[in-house]
Amino acid sequence: MAKLTALLTLNTAGFQSALKTAKSETSGLKNSMAGMSSGASKGFASMGSAMKSVAKGTAVVAAAVAAAGAAIGALTYKLILSGEAANSADARVRNIAKSMGLFGDQSDAVAERLNNLADKIELQTGADGNAIQLTQAKLLTFKELANTADELGGNFDRATQAAVDMAAAGFGTAEQNAVQLGKALNDPINGLAALRRSGITFTEDEKAKIKALAESNRMHEAQALVLAAIEKQVGGTAAATADASVQIKAALNQGFEEVGKPLAAALASITPQFLEFVEMAKPKLAEAGQFLVAIFRSGEALNLVWSSLKLAFAQSVNFLWATLRATIAATGQYIVEYFKTAVTYFQILTTPEFWSGMGNAIIGIFLSAISFLQKGFSEIIEVARPLAELFGKEDAFNGIQKTIRESAAILDEDAAARFSKAGDLLEPAAQKIAQRLAEAGENVKTRFSETFANTAEAIDTSGMKREFGDTVERIKAAIPPAKTGKQIGMAAASEKPAAPAVIAGGSGQLGSFAQSMNMLFGRSANAGLLEENKRQTDWLKKIHDNTKNRGTTPEPGEAVFA
Repeated sequence: MAKLTALLTLNTAGFQSALKTAKSETSGLKNSMAGMSSGASKGFASMGSAMKSVAKGTAVVAAAVAAAGAAIGALTYKLILSGEAANSADARVRNIAKSMGLFGDQSDAVAERLNNLADKIELQTGADGNAIQLTQAKLLTFKELANTADELGGNFDRATQAAVDMAAAGFGTAEQNAVQLGKALNDPINGLAALRRSGITFTEDEKAKIKALAESNRMHEAQALVLAAIEKQVGGTAAATADASVQIKAALNQGFEEVGKPLAAALASITPQFLEFVEMAKPKLAEAGQFLVAIFRSGEALNLVWSSLKLAFAQSVNFLWATLRATIAATGQYIVEYFKTAVTYFQILTTPEFWSGMGNAIIGIFLSAISFLQKGFSEIIEVARPLAELFGKEDAFNGIQKTIRESAAILDEDAAARFSKAGDLLEPAAQKIAQRLAEAGENVKTRFSETFANTAEAIDTSGMKREFGDTVERIKAAIPPAKTGKQIGMAAASEKPAAPAVIAGGSGQLGSFAQSMNMLFGRSANAGLLEENKRQTDWLKKIHDNTKNRGTTPEPGEAVFA
Protein backbone atom coordinates (compact mmCIF):
# COMPACT_ATOMS: atom_id res chain seq x y z
CA MET A 1 0.00 0.00 0.00
CA ALA A 2 2.86 2.39 0.82
CA LYS A 3 4.57 1.60 -2.47
CA LEU A 4 1.44 2.41 -4.46
CA THR A 5 0.95 5.68 -2.60
CA ALA A 6 4.51 6.81 -3.29
CA LEU A 7 4.18 6.07 -6.97
CA LEU A 8 0.99 8.09 -7.27
CA THR A 9 2.53 11.02 -5.45
CA LEU A 10 5.54 11.01 -7.76
CA ASN A 11 3.40 10.94 -10.88
CA THR A 12 1.18 13.72 -9.60
CA ALA A 13 4.18 15.95 -9.04
CA GLY A 14 5.42 15.28 -12.54
CA PHE A 15 2.01 15.96 -13.92
CA GLN A 16 1.80 19.28 -12.07
CA SER A 17 5.20 20.26 -13.42
CA ALA A 18 4.07 19.45 -16.94
CA LEU A 19 0.96 21.50 -16.45
CA LYS A 20 3.05 24.52 -15.39
CA THR A 21 5.15 24.18 -18.53
CA ALA A 22 2.02 23.84 -20.62
CA LYS A 23 0.58 26.95 -19.01
CA SER A 24 3.71 28.92 -19.86
CA GLU A 25 3.75 27.76 -23.47
CA THR A 26 0.01 28.28 -23.83
CA SER A 27 0.45 31.84 -22.56
CA GLY A 28 3.04 32.44 -25.29
CA LEU A 29 0.68 31.04 -27.88
CA LYS A 30 -2.09 33.29 -26.54
CA ASN A 31 0.13 36.38 -26.92
CA SER A 32 1.04 35.31 -30.45
CA MET A 33 -2.59 34.78 -31.40
CA ALA A 34 -3.54 38.14 -29.83
CA GLY A 35 -1.01 39.93 -32.03
CA MET A 36 -2.25 38.07 -35.04
CA SER A 37 -5.86 38.98 -34.16
CA SER A 38 -4.92 42.66 -33.74
CA GLY A 39 -3.26 42.78 -37.14
CA ALA A 40 -6.15 41.03 -38.80
CA SER A 41 -8.62 43.43 -37.14
CA LYS A 42 -6.77 46.46 -38.48
CA GLY A 43 -6.63 44.95 -41.96
CA PHE A 44 -10.32 44.13 -41.99
CA ALA A 45 -11.17 47.60 -40.62
CA SER A 46 -9.36 49.33 -43.49
CA MET A 47 -10.94 46.95 -45.98
CA GLY A 48 -14.37 47.66 -44.47
CA SER A 49 -13.99 51.43 -44.83
CA ALA A 50 -12.92 51.00 -48.44
CA MET A 51 -15.91 48.82 -49.26
CA LYS A 52 -18.47 50.95 -47.39
CA SER A 53 -19.21 53.30 -50.28
CA VAL A 54 -19.47 50.40 -52.71
CA ALA A 55 -21.82 48.62 -50.31
CA LYS A 56 -24.16 51.62 -50.14
CA GLY A 57 -24.58 51.79 -53.90
CA THR A 58 -24.88 48.04 -54.18
CA ALA A 59 -27.57 48.01 -51.50
CA VAL A 60 -29.69 50.51 -53.45
CA VAL A 61 -29.37 48.52 -56.67
CA ALA A 62 -30.02 45.25 -54.86
CA ALA A 63 -33.14 46.67 -53.21
CA ALA A 64 -34.49 47.86 -56.57
CA VAL A 65 -33.74 44.52 -58.22
CA ALA A 66 -35.30 42.64 -55.31
CA ALA A 67 -38.45 44.78 -55.46
CA ALA A 68 -38.76 44.30 -59.23
CA GLY A 69 -38.17 40.57 -58.86
CA ALA A 70 -40.80 40.32 -56.13
CA ALA A 71 -43.33 42.21 -58.26
CA ILE A 72 -42.66 40.02 -61.30
CA GLY A 73 -42.85 36.90 -59.16
CA ALA A 74 -46.17 37.97 -57.60
CA LEU A 75 -47.63 38.82 -61.02
CA THR A 76 -46.49 35.50 -62.49
CA TYR A 77 -47.96 33.64 -59.52
CA LYS A 78 -51.31 35.43 -59.96
CA LEU A 79 -51.30 34.69 -63.68
CA ILE A 80 -50.65 30.99 -63.08
CA LEU A 81 -53.38 30.78 -60.42
CA SER A 82 -55.86 32.51 -62.73
CA GLY A 83 -54.88 30.25 -65.60
CA GLU A 84 -55.19 27.09 -63.50
CA ALA A 85 -58.66 28.09 -62.27
CA ALA A 86 -59.81 28.94 -65.81
CA ASN A 87 -58.40 25.70 -67.26
CA SER A 88 -60.09 23.71 -64.49
CA ALA A 89 -63.44 25.39 -65.14
CA ASP A 90 -63.12 24.89 -68.92
CA ALA A 91 -62.22 21.23 -68.45
CA ARG A 92 -65.16 20.66 -66.07
CA VAL A 93 -67.70 21.90 -68.61
CA ARG A 94 -65.99 20.03 -71.44
CA ASN A 95 -65.89 16.71 -69.57
CA ILE A 96 -69.52 16.86 -68.45
CA ALA A 97 -70.65 17.77 -71.98
CA LYS A 98 -68.88 14.66 -73.24
CA SER A 99 -70.01 12.36 -70.44
CA MET A 100 -73.69 13.24 -70.96
CA GLY A 101 -73.42 11.77 -74.46
CA LEU A 102 -75.95 14.20 -75.96
CA PHE A 103 -73.90 15.91 -78.63
CA GLY A 104 -71.65 13.23 -80.12
CA ASP A 105 -68.57 14.61 -81.84
CA GLN A 106 -69.90 18.16 -81.33
CA SER A 107 -69.42 18.09 -77.54
CA ASP A 108 -66.18 20.13 -77.72
CA ALA A 109 -67.88 22.77 -79.88
CA VAL A 110 -70.80 22.93 -77.44
CA ALA A 111 -68.42 23.29 -74.49
CA GLU A 112 -66.53 26.07 -76.27
CA ARG A 113 -69.81 27.91 -76.94
CA LEU A 114 -70.78 27.63 -73.27
CA ASN A 115 -67.37 28.95 -72.17
CA ASN A 116 -67.82 31.95 -74.46
CA LEU A 117 -71.29 32.51 -73.00
CA ALA A 118 -69.80 32.49 -69.50
CA ASP A 119 -67.24 35.12 -70.57
CA LYS A 120 -70.01 37.29 -72.02
CA ILE A 121 -72.12 37.08 -68.86
CA GLU A 122 -69.04 37.82 -66.75
CA LEU A 123 -68.34 41.03 -68.67
CA GLN A 124 -71.99 42.13 -68.51
CA THR A 125 -72.59 41.37 -64.83
CA GLY A 126 -69.17 41.32 -63.18
CA ALA A 127 -69.90 37.84 -61.80
CA ASP A 128 -66.96 35.47 -61.42
CA GLY A 129 -66.41 33.61 -64.70
CA ASN A 130 -65.31 30.38 -63.02
CA ALA A 131 -68.45 30.44 -60.83
CA ILE A 132 -70.58 30.86 -63.98
CA GLN A 133 -68.87 27.85 -65.57
CA LEU A 134 -69.46 25.83 -62.41
CA THR A 135 -73.13 26.81 -62.69
CA GLN A 136 -73.16 25.58 -66.28
CA ALA A 137 -71.49 22.34 -65.26
CA LYS A 138 -74.23 21.66 -62.70
CA LEU A 139 -76.99 22.54 -65.18
CA LEU A 140 -75.47 20.13 -67.71
CA THR A 141 -76.14 17.21 -65.35
CA PHE A 142 -79.90 17.63 -65.88
CA LYS A 143 -80.54 15.82 -69.15
CA GLU A 144 -83.85 17.44 -70.15
CA LEU A 145 -82.27 20.87 -69.85
CA ALA A 146 -78.84 19.85 -71.23
CA ASN A 147 -80.55 18.88 -74.51
CA THR A 148 -80.75 22.59 -75.36
CA ALA A 149 -77.11 23.43 -74.54
CA ASP A 150 -76.27 23.50 -78.24
CA GLU A 151 -78.92 26.16 -79.00
CA LEU A 152 -77.87 29.79 -79.04
CA GLY A 153 -80.26 31.64 -76.73
CA GLY A 154 -82.06 28.40 -75.87
CA ASN A 155 -83.40 27.26 -72.52
CA PHE A 156 -79.95 26.30 -71.25
CA ASP A 157 -78.55 29.77 -71.95
CA ARG A 158 -81.60 31.35 -70.30
CA ALA A 159 -81.20 29.07 -67.26
CA THR A 160 -77.53 30.09 -66.92
CA GLN A 161 -78.49 33.78 -66.96
CA ALA A 162 -81.40 33.15 -64.58
CA ALA A 163 -79.09 31.50 -62.01
CA VAL A 164 -76.81 34.56 -62.08
CA ASP A 165 -79.76 36.98 -61.83
CA MET A 166 -81.21 35.03 -58.89
CA ALA A 167 -77.83 35.29 -57.10
CA ALA A 168 -77.73 39.05 -57.73
CA ALA A 169 -81.26 39.31 -56.31
CA GLY A 170 -80.20 37.58 -53.11
CA PHE A 171 -81.41 34.02 -53.81
CA GLY A 172 -78.20 32.22 -52.78
CA THR A 173 -75.22 31.66 -55.07
CA ALA A 174 -75.42 30.95 -58.78
CA GLU A 175 -74.18 27.39 -58.17
CA GLN A 176 -76.88 26.76 -55.56
CA ASN A 177 -79.52 28.21 -57.84
CA ALA A 178 -78.34 25.93 -60.64
CA VAL A 179 -79.40 22.88 -58.62
CA GLN A 180 -82.88 24.29 -57.93
CA LEU A 181 -83.30 25.40 -61.54
CA GLY A 182 -82.07 22.09 -62.84
CA LYS A 183 -84.62 20.16 -60.77
CA ALA A 184 -87.47 22.44 -61.84
CA LEU A 185 -86.58 22.39 -65.55
CA ASN A 186 -85.76 18.69 -65.65
CA ASP A 187 -89.13 17.78 -64.08
CA PRO A 188 -91.42 20.84 -64.22
CA ILE A 189 -94.38 19.06 -62.58
CA ASN A 190 -92.58 18.11 -59.35
CA GLY A 191 -89.61 20.51 -59.48
CA LEU A 192 -91.45 23.80 -58.99
CA ALA A 193 -91.53 23.15 -55.24
CA ALA A 194 -87.72 23.50 -55.11
CA LEU A 195 -87.95 26.95 -56.68
CA ARG A 196 -90.73 27.98 -54.33
CA ARG A 197 -88.48 27.11 -51.38
CA SER A 198 -85.83 29.38 -52.92
CA GLY A 199 -88.32 32.26 -53.09
CA ILE A 200 -89.47 32.08 -56.73
CA THR A 201 -93.29 32.02 -56.90
CA PHE A 202 -95.70 30.87 -59.61
CA THR A 203 -99.38 31.69 -60.07
CA GLU A 204 -101.92 28.89 -60.19
CA ASP A 205 -102.50 29.64 -63.86
CA GLU A 206 -98.75 29.36 -64.61
CA LYS A 207 -98.48 26.09 -62.68
CA ALA A 208 -101.46 24.66 -64.58
CA LYS A 209 -100.02 25.59 -67.99
CA ILE A 210 -96.60 24.22 -67.07
CA LYS A 211 -98.15 20.94 -65.89
CA ALA A 212 -100.25 20.59 -69.04
CA LEU A 213 -97.27 21.14 -71.33
CA ALA A 214 -95.09 18.70 -69.41
CA GLU A 215 -97.78 15.99 -69.41
CA SER A 216 -98.21 16.40 -73.18
CA ASN A 217 -94.45 15.84 -73.60
CA ARG A 218 -93.85 19.45 -74.72
CA MET A 219 -90.93 19.74 -72.31
CA HIS A 220 -89.14 22.65 -73.97
CA GLU A 221 -92.27 24.76 -73.92
CA ALA A 222 -92.82 23.93 -70.24
CA GLN A 223 -89.22 24.94 -69.48
CA ALA A 224 -89.71 28.18 -71.38
CA LEU A 225 -92.74 29.05 -69.21
CA VAL A 226 -90.76 28.34 -66.01
CA LEU A 227 -87.90 30.52 -67.22
CA ALA A 228 -90.28 33.29 -68.30
CA ALA A 229 -91.78 33.39 -64.80
CA ILE A 230 -88.31 33.61 -63.26
CA GLU A 231 -87.17 36.29 -65.71
CA LYS A 232 -90.29 38.31 -64.92
CA GLN A 233 -89.23 38.41 -61.27
CA VAL A 234 -85.38 38.70 -61.39
CA GLY A 235 -84.43 39.08 -65.05
CA GLY A 236 -81.61 41.59 -65.69
CA THR A 237 -80.85 42.06 -61.99
CA ALA A 238 -77.19 41.08 -62.31
CA ALA A 239 -76.50 43.47 -65.21
CA ALA A 240 -78.46 46.29 -63.56
CA THR A 241 -76.51 46.05 -60.29
CA ALA A 242 -73.07 45.79 -61.93
CA ASP A 243 -71.22 49.10 -61.87
CA ALA A 244 -68.33 50.07 -64.16
CA SER A 245 -65.58 49.13 -61.70
CA VAL A 246 -66.95 45.59 -61.35
CA GLN A 247 -67.11 45.18 -65.12
CA ILE A 248 -63.55 46.50 -65.52
CA LYS A 249 -62.38 44.03 -62.88
CA ALA A 250 -64.12 41.21 -64.76
CA ALA A 251 -62.39 42.27 -68.00
CA LEU A 252 -59.01 42.31 -66.24
CA ASN A 253 -59.69 38.88 -64.77
CA GLN A 254 -60.40 37.52 -68.23
CA GLY A 255 -57.15 39.08 -69.45
CA PHE A 256 -55.24 37.43 -66.61
CA GLU A 257 -56.89 34.11 -67.40
CA GLU A 258 -56.00 34.27 -71.09
CA VAL A 259 -52.36 35.02 -70.28
CA GLY A 260 -52.25 32.53 -67.41
CA LYS A 261 -53.83 29.59 -69.27
CA PRO A 262 -50.74 28.69 -71.33
CA LEU A 263 -48.50 29.28 -68.30
CA ALA A 264 -50.64 26.97 -66.17
CA ALA A 265 -50.78 24.38 -68.94
CA ALA A 266 -47.01 24.47 -69.32
CA LEU A 267 -46.60 24.12 -65.55
CA ALA A 268 -49.02 21.19 -65.48
CA SER A 269 -47.12 19.46 -68.28
CA ILE A 270 -43.85 19.44 -66.29
CA THR A 271 -45.40 18.71 -62.89
CA PRO A 272 -45.17 14.87 -63.22
CA GLN A 273 -41.49 15.10 -64.17
CA PHE A 274 -40.86 17.51 -61.29
CA LEU A 275 -42.55 15.21 -58.78
CA GLU A 276 -40.57 12.26 -60.15
CA PHE A 277 -37.38 14.28 -59.80
CA VAL A 278 -38.24 15.19 -56.20
CA GLU A 279 -38.92 11.53 -55.40
CA MET A 280 -35.60 10.52 -56.91
CA ALA A 281 -33.79 13.35 -55.13
CA LYS A 282 -35.09 12.48 -51.64
CA PRO A 283 -32.33 9.92 -50.85
CA LYS A 284 -29.68 12.30 -52.14
CA LEU A 285 -31.11 15.14 -50.07
CA ALA A 286 -31.06 12.90 -47.00
CA GLU A 287 -27.44 11.99 -47.69
CA ALA A 288 -26.60 15.67 -48.14
CA GLY A 289 -28.24 16.46 -44.80
CA GLN A 290 -26.29 13.70 -43.05
CA PHE A 291 -23.08 14.92 -44.67
CA LEU A 292 -23.76 18.48 -43.48
CA VAL A 293 -24.29 17.27 -39.91
CA ALA A 294 -21.15 15.12 -40.14
CA ILE A 295 -19.07 18.17 -41.17
CA PHE A 296 -19.62 19.74 -37.76
CA ARG A 297 -19.74 16.47 -35.83
CA SER A 298 -16.32 15.46 -37.15
CA GLY A 299 -14.77 18.86 -36.48
CA GLU A 300 -13.62 19.03 -40.11
CA ALA A 301 -15.53 22.18 -41.07
CA LEU A 302 -12.44 24.41 -41.09
CA ASN A 303 -10.38 21.80 -42.93
CA LEU A 304 -13.11 21.40 -45.56
CA VAL A 305 -13.43 25.14 -46.16
CA TRP A 306 -9.66 25.66 -46.31
CA SER A 307 -8.96 22.71 -48.61
CA SER A 308 -11.86 23.72 -50.85
CA LEU A 309 -10.65 27.32 -51.13
CA LYS A 310 -7.08 26.27 -51.88
CA LEU A 311 -8.19 23.78 -54.52
CA ALA A 312 -10.67 26.20 -56.10
CA PHE A 313 -8.07 28.98 -56.26
CA ALA A 314 -5.46 26.70 -57.79
CA GLN A 315 -7.90 25.33 -60.35
CA SER A 316 -9.00 28.87 -61.26
CA VAL A 317 -5.40 29.90 -61.85
CA ASN A 318 -4.82 26.76 -63.92
CA PHE A 319 -7.97 27.44 -65.96
CA LEU A 320 -6.92 31.02 -66.69
CA TRP A 321 -3.40 29.88 -67.59
CA ALA A 322 -4.69 27.20 -69.95
CA THR A 323 -7.15 29.66 -71.50
CA LEU A 324 -4.40 32.23 -72.05
CA ARG A 325 -2.09 29.69 -73.73
CA ALA A 326 -4.92 28.32 -75.85
CA THR A 327 -5.95 31.83 -76.93
CA ILE A 328 -2.40 32.68 -77.96
CA ALA A 329 -2.12 29.42 -79.89
CA ALA A 330 -5.49 29.95 -81.57
CA THR A 331 -4.49 33.49 -82.54
CA GLY A 332 -1.35 32.17 -84.19
CA GLN A 333 -3.37 29.53 -86.00
CA TYR A 334 -5.81 32.23 -87.15
CA ILE A 335 -2.94 34.18 -88.71
CA VAL A 336 -1.79 31.04 -90.51
CA GLU A 337 -5.30 30.36 -91.77
CA TYR A 338 -5.61 33.97 -92.91
CA PHE A 339 -2.60 33.58 -95.22
CA LYS A 340 -3.86 30.21 -96.42
CA THR A 341 -7.20 31.80 -97.32
CA ALA A 342 -5.41 34.64 -99.13
CA VAL A 343 -3.49 32.05 -101.16
CA THR A 344 -6.78 30.35 -102.03
CA TYR A 345 -8.25 33.64 -103.24
CA PHE A 346 -5.14 34.28 -105.33
CA GLN A 347 -5.34 30.82 -106.87
CA ILE A 348 -8.97 31.41 -107.79
CA LEU A 349 -8.20 34.81 -109.29
CA THR A 350 -5.58 33.26 -111.59
CA THR A 351 -7.92 30.68 -113.14
CA PRO A 352 -9.50 31.32 -116.57
CA GLU A 353 -12.84 29.93 -115.29
CA PHE A 354 -13.12 32.71 -112.74
CA TRP A 355 -12.55 35.49 -115.25
CA SER A 356 -14.78 33.84 -117.82
CA GLY A 357 -17.55 33.59 -115.23
CA MET A 358 -17.06 37.19 -114.15
CA GLY A 359 -17.13 38.31 -117.82
CA ASN A 360 -20.41 36.51 -118.44
CA ALA A 361 -21.86 38.05 -115.27
CA ILE A 362 -20.82 41.57 -116.35
CA ILE A 363 -22.21 41.04 -119.87
CA GLY A 364 -25.47 39.74 -118.35
CA ILE A 365 -25.74 42.85 -116.18
CA PHE A 366 -25.08 45.08 -119.25
CA LEU A 367 -27.71 43.28 -121.34
CA SER A 368 -30.25 43.50 -118.52
CA ALA A 369 -29.62 47.26 -118.26
CA ILE A 370 -30.18 47.77 -122.01
CA SER A 371 -33.36 45.66 -121.86
CA PHE A 372 -34.61 47.78 -118.96
CA LEU A 373 -34.00 50.98 -120.91
CA GLN A 374 -35.77 49.61 -123.99
CA LYS A 375 -38.81 48.64 -121.95
CA GLY A 376 -38.86 52.08 -120.38
CA PHE A 377 -38.59 53.76 -123.78
CA SER A 378 -41.48 51.61 -125.04
CA GLU A 379 -43.65 52.89 -122.22
CA ILE A 380 -42.54 56.52 -122.66
CA ILE A 381 -43.43 56.73 -126.35
CA GLU A 382 -46.93 55.55 -125.45
CA VAL A 383 -47.73 59.23 -124.86
CA ALA A 384 -47.26 59.82 -128.61
CA ARG A 385 -49.96 57.36 -129.61
CA PRO A 386 -52.68 60.04 -129.95
CA LEU A 387 -50.48 61.89 -132.50
CA ALA A 388 -49.84 58.70 -134.46
CA GLU A 389 -53.55 58.03 -134.58
CA LEU A 390 -54.21 61.64 -135.63
CA PHE A 391 -51.86 61.38 -138.64
CA GLY A 392 -52.90 57.83 -139.50
CA LYS A 393 -49.59 56.29 -138.44
CA GLU A 394 -51.00 53.98 -135.74
CA ASP A 395 -49.80 50.79 -137.47
CA ALA A 396 -46.28 52.13 -137.82
CA PHE A 397 -46.32 53.24 -134.19
CA ASN A 398 -47.43 49.77 -133.05
CA GLY A 399 -44.71 48.18 -135.17
CA ILE A 400 -41.98 50.31 -133.61
CA GLN A 401 -43.27 49.58 -130.11
CA LYS A 402 -43.45 45.86 -130.87
CA THR A 403 -39.90 45.81 -132.25
CA ILE A 404 -38.55 47.52 -129.13
CA ARG A 405 -40.33 45.07 -126.82
CA GLU A 406 -39.16 42.04 -128.81
CA SER A 407 -35.60 43.34 -128.69
CA ALA A 408 -35.87 43.75 -124.90
CA ALA A 409 -37.18 40.19 -124.59
CA ILE A 410 -34.24 38.86 -126.63
CA LEU A 411 -31.80 40.77 -124.44
CA ASP A 412 -33.47 39.32 -121.32
CA GLU A 413 -33.04 35.78 -122.64
CA ASP A 414 -29.40 36.41 -123.53
CA ALA A 415 -28.76 37.97 -120.10
CA ALA A 416 -30.34 34.97 -118.37
CA ALA A 417 -28.11 32.62 -120.36
CA ARG A 418 -25.04 34.70 -119.43
CA PHE A 419 -25.97 34.62 -115.74
CA SER A 420 -26.50 30.86 -115.88
CA LYS A 421 -23.11 30.32 -117.52
CA ALA A 422 -21.45 32.64 -114.99
CA GLY A 423 -22.99 30.64 -112.17
CA ASP A 424 -21.67 27.37 -113.60
CA LEU A 425 -18.17 28.80 -113.97
CA LEU A 426 -18.04 30.53 -110.57
CA GLU A 427 -19.68 27.77 -108.52
CA PRO A 428 -16.46 25.70 -108.09
CA ALA A 429 -14.64 28.84 -106.92
CA ALA A 430 -17.38 29.63 -104.42
CA GLN A 431 -17.33 26.06 -103.13
CA LYS A 432 -13.55 26.16 -102.78
CA ILE A 433 -13.72 29.40 -100.79
CA ALA A 434 -16.47 28.04 -98.54
CA GLN A 435 -14.46 24.85 -97.92
CA ARG A 436 -11.33 26.87 -97.12
CA LEU A 437 -13.20 29.07 -94.62
CA ALA A 438 -14.76 26.02 -92.95
CA GLU A 439 -11.33 24.35 -92.66
CA ALA A 440 -9.88 27.55 -91.22
CA GLY A 441 -12.54 27.74 -88.52
CA GLU A 442 -12.13 24.07 -87.64
CA ASN A 443 -8.33 24.37 -87.47
CA VAL A 444 -8.52 27.37 -85.13
CA LYS A 445 -11.05 25.57 -82.93
CA THR A 446 -8.93 22.39 -82.83
CA ARG A 447 -5.81 24.36 -82.00
CA PHE A 448 -7.52 26.07 -79.08
CA SER A 449 -9.01 22.82 -77.73
CA GLU A 450 -5.77 20.82 -77.98
CA THR A 451 -3.67 23.54 -76.41
CA PHE A 452 -6.16 24.00 -73.58
CA ALA A 453 -6.34 20.25 -72.91
CA ASN A 454 -2.55 19.70 -73.04
CA THR A 455 -1.50 22.69 -70.93
CA ALA A 456 0.23 21.54 -67.77
CA GLU A 457 -0.99 22.90 -64.44
CA ALA A 458 0.63 26.13 -63.34
CA ILE A 459 -0.10 25.08 -59.74
CA ASP A 460 0.09 21.38 -58.93
CA THR A 461 -3.27 20.36 -57.45
CA SER A 462 -2.61 16.64 -56.91
CA GLY A 463 -1.74 17.11 -53.24
CA MET A 464 -4.67 19.50 -52.75
CA LYS A 465 -7.04 16.98 -54.28
CA ARG A 466 -5.74 14.24 -51.97
CA GLU A 467 -6.09 16.56 -48.99
CA PHE A 468 -9.63 17.48 -49.99
CA GLY A 469 -10.51 13.82 -50.60
CA ASP A 470 -9.10 12.77 -47.23
CA THR A 471 -11.14 15.48 -45.51
CA VAL A 472 -14.30 14.31 -47.25
CA GLU A 473 -13.59 10.69 -46.25
CA ARG A 474 -13.12 11.68 -42.61
CA ILE A 475 -16.45 13.52 -42.75
CA LYS A 476 -18.13 10.48 -44.30
CA ALA A 477 -16.69 8.31 -41.56
CA ALA A 478 -18.47 10.53 -39.02
CA ILE A 479 -21.87 9.81 -40.58
CA PRO A 480 -23.67 7.47 -38.13
CA PRO A 481 -24.60 4.05 -39.52
CA ALA A 482 -28.23 3.27 -40.21
CA LYS A 483 -30.03 2.12 -37.07
CA THR A 484 -31.78 -1.28 -37.09
CA GLY A 485 -33.85 -1.15 -33.91
CA LYS A 486 -33.46 -4.25 -31.71
CA GLN A 487 -30.10 -5.28 -33.21
CA ILE A 488 -28.59 -2.00 -32.08
CA GLY A 489 -29.75 -2.58 -28.52
CA MET A 490 -28.42 -6.15 -28.44
CA ALA A 491 -25.08 -5.10 -29.81
CA ALA A 492 -24.81 -2.29 -27.29
CA ALA A 493 -25.65 -4.65 -24.43
CA SER A 494 -22.93 -7.13 -25.45
CA GLU A 495 -20.18 -4.54 -25.77
CA LYS A 496 -17.75 -3.99 -22.87
CA PRO A 497 -16.67 -0.51 -21.80
CA ALA A 498 -13.53 0.60 -23.60
CA ALA A 499 -10.53 2.28 -22.03
CA PRO A 500 -10.53 6.08 -21.92
CA ALA A 501 -10.03 7.56 -25.38
CA VAL A 502 -7.19 9.77 -24.22
CA ILE A 503 -5.24 6.73 -23.04
CA ALA A 504 -6.14 4.37 -25.86
CA GLY A 505 -5.32 6.95 -28.48
CA GLY A 506 -1.86 7.70 -27.16
CA SER A 507 0.07 10.71 -28.25
CA GLY A 508 -0.03 9.90 -31.96
CA GLN A 509 -3.54 11.24 -32.58
CA LEU A 510 -3.89 14.86 -33.69
CA GLY A 511 -7.12 16.76 -33.03
CA SER A 512 -9.06 18.36 -35.88
CA PHE A 513 -8.54 21.84 -34.47
CA ALA A 514 -4.80 21.29 -34.23
CA GLN A 515 -4.71 20.01 -37.81
CA SER A 516 -6.56 23.11 -38.98
CA MET A 517 -4.19 25.40 -37.08
CA ASN A 518 -1.19 23.60 -38.60
CA MET A 519 -2.65 24.06 -42.07
CA LEU A 520 -3.29 27.77 -41.56
CA PHE A 521 -0.25 28.90 -39.52
CA GLY A 522 2.27 26.05 -39.60
CA ARG A 523 3.24 23.59 -36.87
CA SER A 524 5.04 26.15 -34.69
CA ALA A 525 1.74 27.73 -33.67
CA ASN A 526 0.64 24.42 -32.15
CA ALA A 527 3.98 23.16 -30.85
CA GLY A 528 3.30 24.05 -27.22
CA LEU A 529 -0.15 22.51 -27.24
CA LEU A 530 1.07 19.35 -28.93
CA GLU A 531 4.00 18.83 -26.57
CA GLU A 532 1.85 19.42 -23.50
CA ASN A 533 -0.79 17.08 -24.87
CA LYS A 534 1.89 14.41 -25.34
CA ARG A 535 3.26 14.83 -21.80
CA GLN A 536 -0.21 14.70 -20.24
CA THR A 537 -1.14 11.63 -22.25
CA ASP A 538 2.08 9.81 -21.32
CA TRP A 539 1.59 10.49 -17.57
CA LEU A 540 -2.00 9.31 -17.66
CA LYS A 541 -1.00 6.17 -19.54
CA LYS A 542 1.68 5.38 -16.94
CA ILE A 543 -0.83 5.85 -14.11
CA HIS A 544 -3.24 3.56 -15.94
CA ASP A 545 -0.58 0.89 -16.52
CA ASN A 546 0.69 0.99 -12.91
CA THR A 547 -2.76 0.61 -11.40
CA LYS A 548 -4.14 -1.83 -13.95
CA ASN A 549 -2.85 -5.17 -12.51
CA ARG A 550 -2.33 -4.63 -8.77
CA GLY A 551 -4.55 -7.43 -7.58
CA THR A 552 -7.56 -6.72 -5.45
CA THR A 553 -8.59 -3.09 -5.45
CA PRO A 554 -8.50 -1.73 -1.82
CA GLU A 555 -11.45 -0.04 -0.25
CA PRO A 556 -11.78 3.65 -1.15
CA GLY A 557 -11.02 4.72 2.45
CA GLU A 558 -7.74 2.82 2.52
CA ALA A 559 -6.64 4.11 -0.87
CA VAL A 560 -7.15 7.72 0.16
CA PHE A 561 -6.03 7.92 3.79
CA ALA A 562 -3.22 5.35 4.06
